This record gives sequence, C-alpha cells and structure tokens, in this order.
Amino acid sequence: MKTITELVVLFFLFSGEVFSQAGRITGLVSDAKTGEPLIGVNVVINELKSVGASTNESGRFRIVAPVGSYSLKASLLGYKAVVKTDIIVTTGGETHVVMKMMETPLELGQVTVTPDYFDKAAIENTMSTVVLGAEEVRRSPGSDQDFQRILQAMAGVSFSTDQTNELLVRGGAPDENLTVLDHMEIHSTNHYPNQYNSGGPINMINVDLIQDVQFSTGGFISKYGDKSSSVMSITTREGTRENLISGSANLSMAGYGAVLEGRINGSAGSWLVSARKSYVDLIAGSFGLTAIPKYYDLQSKAVYDLSRLHKLSFSGIYGNDLINIQGEPNAVNLSLAGKNDTVDVYNVDVRQHQYTAGLTLESKWSDRFVSIVTVSRNNYHDGTFVTSDFTERHFGSTGKVNAVNILYSRDIYRQSADNGETSVNSEFIWNLDKNNEMNFGGAVKFIDFKSLESVDADTARYDLNGDGDFDATITVPASRIDYNFPFPEQHKAYSYVNDKVRIFGERLVLNVGVRYDYMSYSGNGDFSPRFSASYSVVPERVALNLSLGKFFQTPALPYFGDRFQTEVNRYLESAEADHYVIGVEYLPAPGLKVDVEGYYKKYTRLPVSETFVHFFDRTFRSERTLNIGRQDVYGLDLLVQQKLVKDIYGTLAFSRMETRYYDPRIGMEGKTFPSDYDFPYVVTAIFGKRFAGLRSTLNEMPFYLKYPSYILPFSDDMEISFRYRYATGKPYTPQVFVTSEQHREGASKWSSGWWAATDNINSARYPDYQRFDLAFSSRFNFEAWNLVMFLSVQNVLNRKNVAFYQYNSDGTVETVYQFAILPVVGMEVEF
Repeated sequence: MKTITELVVLFFLFSGEVFSQAGRITGLVSDAKTGEPLIGVNVVINELKSVGASTNESGRFRIVAPVGSYSLKASLLGYKAVVKTDIIVTTGGETHVVMKMMETPLELGQVTVTPDYFDKAAIENTMSTVVLGAEEVRRSPGSDQDFQRILQAMAGVSFSTDQTNELLVRGGAPDENLTVLDHMEIHSTNHYPNQYNSGGPINMINVDLIQDVQFSTGGFISKYGDKSSSVMSITTREGTRENLISGSANLSMAGYGAVLEGRINGSAGSWLVSARKSYVDLIAGSFGLTAIPKYYDLQSKAVYDLSRLHKLSFSGIYGNDLINIQGEPNAVNLSLAGKNDTVDVYNVDVRQHQYTAGLTLESKWSDRFVSIVTVSRNNYHDGTFVTSDFTERHFGSTGKVNAVNILYSRDIYRQSADNGETSVNSEFIWNLDKNNEMNFGGAVKFIDFKSLESVDADTARYDLNGDGDFDATITVPASRIDYNFPFPEQHKAYSYVNDKVRIFGERLVLNVGVRYDYMSYSGNGDFSPRFSASYSVVPERVALNLSLGKFFQTPALPYFGDRFQTEVNRYLESAEADHYVIGVEYLPAPGLKVDVEGYYKKYTRLPVSETFVHFFDRTFRSERTLNIGRQDVYGLDLLVQQKLVKDIYGTLAFSRMETRYYDPRIGMEGKTFPSDYDFPYVVTAIFGKRFAGLRSTLNEMPFYLKYPSYILPFSDDMEISFRYRYATGKPYTPQVFVTSEQHREGASKWSSGWWAATDNINSARYPDYQRFDLAFSSRFNFEAWNLVMFLSVQNVLNRKNVAFYQYNSDGTVETVYQFAILPVVGMEVEF
C-alpha cells in the first residue's frame, strides 16, 4: 500500500505545468550542392505562432521554445522549403538539427512548390532510398531502438529470425550490405557479428547519437561498391556547442548507459561520448536463461572548426562481446525409460571485440569545390571455441534423465581471428555549374588478416550399396588452418566518378558513373558502370525513376583459404550482380509518399563449394571453391511512408519476390531451386499516434477521473504505436536420418546414423511468420531535467514462429522457436 501511495505522489509531481519549462533548438542550414552555409533562412516551428529565427552568417540558428514535439520549416527565396519532423524540445536541453536545401528552378513558373519532408536534398541516390532520423528509430515498435530492425520493415527487406537484425535485401545474402559510419566503411555496427553476416542480435550504435540513416536497397551510385545489394550510411550528430557539459542516462531490462557532451573552445567545436553495458547476466536466473550474452560498447565523436572552410572530426566506436552456450544433456524420452544412452553434448564459447576509429577533414576550397579525406582503422576479433562432451545419460522410470557421466571431451573447433583494415579514402565534389555536379574519389584499404583455426578429425563410413556392410571409410584428419595477410602486403583499392546532371529545368536528373575495384591477393579487378534517371512527370507530385548497373563483391577473406593451405582458392573472382530497377514516386499530401518499384537482379560468379557440385557422390571431399553460382531475383516493392504530421505517422510495406538459383550439381543441369533468402510475400504495417496535452486535460476533469489517472504514467507528451509483420516461411532443405552413413562419436563408437540432406534443395518451408508489437512512451518535463518512460511488448499475441528444426544425433527432431512474448520496460533521464 505504501508503494502505491508513493507512486500517486510521484505522478502528482509529474503533472506540473509542462509549458513552464523551455529548451533550445539549434541547427545548421546549408546548400545541398555546395555545402555552403545559407544566410537569412527563415526557420519556424509549425505548431507555434511567431516562434522561429533566421540563420546567421555561419548558417546557424537558435530557437527557444516550450518543451514538446514539433516540426521545423526552413524557407529561403530561390530554395525549396524543407520540413524536419520529430523535433523534441526538453527542459534546458538542446536539440541540434541539420537541414540541407536545394535551389528551386525558375522554370517551375506557377507550380506550387511543396516542402521537402523526406530529405531529398540530402539523398545521393535518386531511388530505392529511405532516410530515418533518431526519433523515428527511437519510437518504432518492436525495434529495441535498433535502426537495422526498423530497416527490416522497409519494402524489399526480409530477415531470417527475430534473434538477428540482419538485412536480406531483395533476395541478397546478409553479407551483401555495405555499412558506412561517418565516411568510414566498416564490416558491421553490431555486437556478435561474423565474417559472413553484417547483422547481429544487438546494435552498438546508440540511437541518441544518430543524426540520420540513409538506406538504399539497390541502384546506388558508383561512389559505393564491393557489395551486391544495399548501402547503409549512418551519420552521427555533433555534441552541443552551447553547454559546457550536458547528458542523459538510461536504464532498461537489457542494460544501462549514459551520454555526455559539451563544447570545445567556446563554440569552435564539440565532443560527445556514449557508454552502455548489459546486465542480463545479473537477472538471467529470473528468466531461466542459460546462454547469457554479456556486452558493452563505447562511442564517441569530436568536431573542431579549424576555420570557416575547414572542419576536422574524429569518430570512433568499440564493442566487446561474450557469450557461453552450454549444451543441455537433460531430456525426457519415454522410450528410454530405465535405460542408458550416449550423446555428444556441444558447448560454444564466443569472445569478440571490434573497433573503428577515424579522422575526417572536410574542406571547402571554393563555392564549387569540396574535399572530404578520411583516414581510419577498423578491426574485428573473433574467438570461437566449440567443445564436445561425449556423455552417458541414465534415464529414470519416467523417461527423464536423472544422472549424466561425461566419458570423453574433445575440442571440435577453435578459431582466433583478427580482421583489420587501415584505410585512406577521399571524396571530391565539384559543382561545374548549378546543374552539373561531379563526384569522384577513391580509397586504398590495407588488409591485416590473421586467423588460426583448429578443426578436429572427422571419420565417416558408408554403406554404398545398402547391403548392411560398410564399403568405404573416409577420414578427414585434424588440421590447423593458418591465414596470414600481414600489413601492408595485401590491399584493396577502388576509384570512381559520378556525374549528376539536371536538365529540362531540373525535371530530369541523371546519374552516370563508373567504378573500378581491385584486390591485390587475387589480382582481380572489375569495372562497374552505373546509370540512373529520375523524371518529374508532374512537378512536385509524380516522378518516374530508372536505374541499372553492375555491382561486384569480393568474397569474404576466409573463402580464399583452404584446410590444407594449398592456395587452391587464391584466384577467386568477385561475385557479380546486375541491377535493373524501374519505379514511380507519388507525393499525394504533405509528408506522405508512395513508392512502387519493380526490379530484376542477375547474379553470376557466386562462390560454390566443389563438394556441393559433387553432391551425389557422398564420399567426395574438396577444399576448392568455384565461381559458378548463378541466381535470378525478380520482385515488386510498395512503400507508403507518412511522416509525423498532425500527430500521426506510419509505414506500409509490401514485397513480392521470387528467386531462382541455378542448380550447379552434376546431374541437375538446367534445374533451379529457391535461394536460402527467398521470401515470396512480406508485409509490414506500422502506425503511431502522439497525444499532446493529455495530462493537462485530465487535470481539468472531475476528481473521480483526475485522481485515478495518476496511477498510469500519463503525461503531456505521450505516444502509442504498433507494428504488424507477415512473411512467407523461409525455405529449407528436408533432412532424412540414414543408417547407411555413420560418424565416429566420442572416439569410441559409431553413431547409429546421420542426418543427410535430401536431393530437393530448399523444397520445404517453415510455417509462415506473423508478429504483432506494441510500444508506449511518456515524457515528463521538470525544472532542470526530464524523464522518459517506455514500454515495448514484442510478439503480443505470443505466436510460436519457428526459427529452425534441430536434428539430433539420435534421430530425433526438435523445433526451435523465435522470440515469445517479450515485454521491455525502461526509462531515460535527461539533464
């Protein structure tokens, strides 16, 4: 009872006059082409009358406003107006906004120029691109403030399971996505990544540090490459240039963290630091968890204006991950009641850490020429250790294991790898005139890759003719695989040029470019021509878009090695993907956009194991990888985006896709099967509603409504949202338990059989996926600080979505499910 009374008193305090507090909106407005600051731009808050400011000679502005959620409109004669939504003003806090504006062609005449709600002035690619701000990431239901999980809701994007934020873009694999953080190309921004996947279960980037995320699902310009499917460019914000120090702290069921920031040398620069740590290990017992992830991350950014024309910035991120998965020998099997059996119990221990750090110098040499030079270093360390305990189990009369005895333990797999790159890249932007922008540059990446793998021996015997006698026994001996590309012996390099031309009064925008990629180890190089066009059929309303080009991707470095270090894979070629995209963009109302795109992707030179080619010869083994894989992907995407206008926002995404992988196996020539990433239908719907002034309204109601409402965390700035997602089940290859193949277990006995893949690759599918998520947040503003409370419930209906089937060595099959209903409660304190 005392606790309830304290809560009531606490929420009485929360209900104070919200608009008695105020905060600041600061920002920078620049020309989208030249990067020059714009003077005299009129920046106003749409929701408040006569509240705004004009930019000074540095293109900066400062607005003092009551706490709340707003949208900003920037306007200047000769430029297209820009609207930024989701501007949150907090007590005594500073919200920094960056806005880019495009000149308005005089030829538009009497056409009404509508404001730009979708950051089109900042987008490099003319199609297949979305831009997300920090608040859009923060509020999205089911995303855990992870921007990659939000991007999974975009058209053309699929994913394998709830356990990862991987992006499967238009039939592509999870390693086909380029990640750029503050001009630095990096492998991943996630905890627990691997060589073949840029995704992971948890993102390292703190949403509080995000300025914007640009995501392109295809047809990107020649500036980007060495990836076949998508580009994700993350720009982090600058720290405050007004306060000596300010910050925030957050706490949730997953972990805790803090952000600190402040100015440097008056207002000449700023610094920003974020630190977060999980504490799932402290509460794991309450949830019955046995595989406990432990992780922490650090992120920082510092910016300093060397002069009005030159800016130096530092950006860095670090993550450290640990997880230990202990195999579980316990089971219930009535058929084994009162008996004993032996099984292999596997244990996995993963220890990883990664970092990226770089310096960037941005220089404006004239009003037409800009250079951006970045020197960076990134490294990803992976320590993975797999052991096996050959265990004797004693089953009781009820069929439950009541005692276990480890007979033999051995190392199955051990890896210690460091994958690093030291890069120098440069970008030059030359505005030949107001309708012609030349973008060119290049980079050299010095490879530093060291990997030591130890693989245990594997012995198998086969009954080839089915007569009960084993005709062949094959032993693959234990081996030690040592990869070593010492710095600076091997490198990657690329150069590119892209010409962006606007003609017919800017109604037609063309991007024409070419790129060259080279890898010294294989000696292979590839040219990638690119072309895109966007034609405004109805100015400010309807545009037709077209894109086509070649995209090459270097295989992951482990592909170049082999178990016996014979360099049999040294000359592997890059995989090739040809993109053809056509689409229509429609802007029917302020903040509302409809995109429809059709695409065709043609893959060639995909890496294929020679062992798979000889699939029907069960005794064939090879370390060779061949560039013979081919795949076609066809699809249609629909994306409807509603920015936050009049307190409502939402997204509707629909994707129809088909993949055809040409069967490379001997004897299956001319046949195809679905790829591992074939999801014919994917639908995602997001809807959200903000409630402004609810607490004040309740305070004016009769006491029998007013006082009970204090039990709930109602404030004057609340939001409720939901997300629904449907996807066709993922394809898989059926397995069959055969007794004609047996493997050595525990160095003492043969297995009773083995799970073998059937001939029909990906001929079956898991059940269709469905999930419904809810999210609620409430912001309370006090005299000198703010409190944000949030609740997120994932998989509200507790649907059992299948992750995969686990095939056990005793011939049984278990179903492994994705996330069950998962509530997450947390709070953030801003000061």
